[in-house]
Amino acid sequence: MVLVLLFLVLLLGLLGLAYREMAAAIRVVSIESLQADRDQGSLQALALGVALLESGVPPASPYACGATIDTAAGPRTFRVTFTAQTANTWLVDSAPVPTGSSLPPMPGRFATSAPSLPP
Repeated sequence: MVLVLLFLVLLLGLLGLAYREMAAAIRVVSIESLQADRDQGSLQALALGVALLESGVPPASPYACGATIDTAAGPRTFRVTFTAQTANTWLVDSAPVPTGSSLPPMPGRFATSAPSLPP
């Protein structure tokens, strides 16, 4: 009887350890999945903005425009902001915007003339 009781305590202890490890692994995978869903459209909008810089320079600094990206959750609009750091260095940022926000659409290309940089 003591051996059965000892076996049950040992078994329940091992199950508790296995459950903790499994629960931690599930939490990690769940967070990674949520981060991938969150970043999916933002990274694509950022890539469009960086590719647009290859055609020229934005008309102003900072310059913001909207890009609509098809994501797994449906189409979402992202604001892509271009900010001049130096004459040849640009900071490009993308962030989701609420539905109904009015942003100019992302142009097909930029002009080649440089904007006036802030002091």
